[in-house]
Amino acid sequence: MSSFALGLGGIGLMLVMLAFRQPVWIALAVIGIAGNWTLNSLMTAKFTAGTTLFDVASNYNLSVIPLFVLMGEIASGSRMSAELFNAARVLLSGLRGGLSLASIAASGAFGAICGSSVATAASMTRIAMPEMNRAGYEPSFSAASVAAGGSLGILIPPSIILVIYGSITETSVARLFAASMIPGLVLLVLYILVAIWLAHRAGAAPLEAGASIGQRLSALKDPWQFVLLFVLTIGGIYAGVFSPTEAASVGAFGAIVLGFLKRTLDGARLIAAIQASVIVSCALFMIIIGATLFANFIVQTRLPDTLLQLAQDAELNVFVVMGLIIVIYIVLGCFLEGLGMVLITVPVFLPVVVGYGFDPIWFGVLVAVLVELGLITPPVGMNLFIIRAQVRELNIRQIYRGILPFLLAPVALIILMFVFPQLALWLPELFYN
Repeated sequence: MSSFALGLGGIGLMLVMLAFRQPVWIALAVIGIAGNWTLNSLMTAKFTAGTTLFDVASNYNLSVIPLFVLMGEIASGSRMSAELFNAARVLLSGLRGGLSLASIAASGAFGAICGSSVATAASMTRIAMPEMNRAGYEPSFSAASVAAGGSLGILIPPSIILVIYGSITETSVARLFAASMIPGLVLLVLYILVAIWLAHRAGAAPLEAGASIGQRLSALKDPWQFVLLFVLTIGGIYAGVFSPTEAASVGAFGAIVLGFLKRTLDGARLIAAIQASVIVSCALFMIIIGATLFANFIVQTRLPDTLLQLAQDAELNVFVVMGLIIVIYIVLGCFLEGLGMVLITVPVFLPVVVGYGFDPIWFGVLVAVLVELGLITPPVGMNLFIIRAQVRELNIRQIYRGILPFLLAPVALIILMFVFPQLALWLPELFYN
C-alpha cells in the first residue's frame, strides 16, 4: 500500500471511530500511533508517542490556554457577563428586538475576555433568555440570538481555537489575534443586522421603552472592569507590551483581583473556577497530544503534498479548491466539535492552501469562522445543545428553525474575506511589520 493510500485510509478509520462516538483524542492518537508503526516500526511509534507527550506538556506557548480558560471561568463566575448584558440592554433600549441585540453585543464583548464560545453561550442563556421570555419574545428567536452571539468567542480574541491553530502551524498567535479582530467585529454587526431584520417580523420581538440619556450614560460606567481587562490583555498584545502568554497571566490575575474588589468573587468561587479550568485544560491538552501524533503520521504519508500536486496537475481553479475545502469544513462542522475539526483538518489542508498562494494567517481566521459556523449549524451545533440543556421547555426543532437565518452572517463574512482579504491582514501588517 502506498503512503498516500495509507494516509487516506487512516483518515477514513479515524472518521469511523468518531462515528462510533470514540473520544476525539483517542481516535487521533490511535490512528497516529498505528500509522507510525505501519510506516516505520513499533519502537519508532513508542518513541514518538513518548516524546510527543513531553513536548506538548512542556510547550511554553501552550501555557496560554489554561490561563485564558481561567480568566474566562473567573469572569463568568463574577457576574461580568450579567453586567455587560445589563449595560447593552439599556444602551439598545427603544429598538424593536433590543434585548436580542443586547444579548449578541454582550456575547461579543464577553467573548473578548472569555475566549470560549461554549462558556459565553452558557452564561448568556442564564442571563438573557429569562429576560427575553418575560418580554414576550418568540422563543426560537431568543434562543437563536443567544446561540449566534455565543459563537463570537471563537473569533474575537483571545480565542483558544486560534491559539491551537498557531501552535500546530507555527504561526504567531499575536498576529492571529490581530487578524481576527476586524472580522470578529464585522460578524458581530452582521449578526445584529440579521436580528434587526428578524425582530421586525410579526410577533418575533416587541418594541420596548427607551431609556433616558442619563440612564444610557450611567450604563456606560457599569462594565468598566471589562474595558480594563481588554486593554490589559488584547491592548497589551497589540502594543507589544506583552506576549500572548504574559497577557493571559495578567488577564487571569486581573480578573481575580477585580472579582474580589467588587465582592462578586470569594474563595469558594475561586477554587471552583480553578478546578473547572484544570478539567477543561486537561481535556484540551489530551486532544492536542492526540492531534500531534496524528499530524506526524499525516506528514510522513506526504498526503498534503500529494493532494496539492493532484489539484495542480488537474489545473483546478483556486476558488474551486477553496470552495471544496469550505464545503468539507461545513459538513464536518455539522457532526464534529470545533477543536477536533481544526486539529484533524489543518495539517491536511494548510499545505494545499499555502501552495495556492493564501496567507496562513488569513486561513487561520477563515478556519475560525468555519468553526464558528459549525457551532450553530444543525444537527450537532454545540451552542444549540448548550441552550437546550438549560431551557428544557424549548424544543430542539424550534432552536434549529430559529438559527437558520443567522447562518447567513458567517457565510457573508466568508465571501467578504475572499473579496477583501485585508479584512484579516490589515491589522497584522499594521502592528507587526
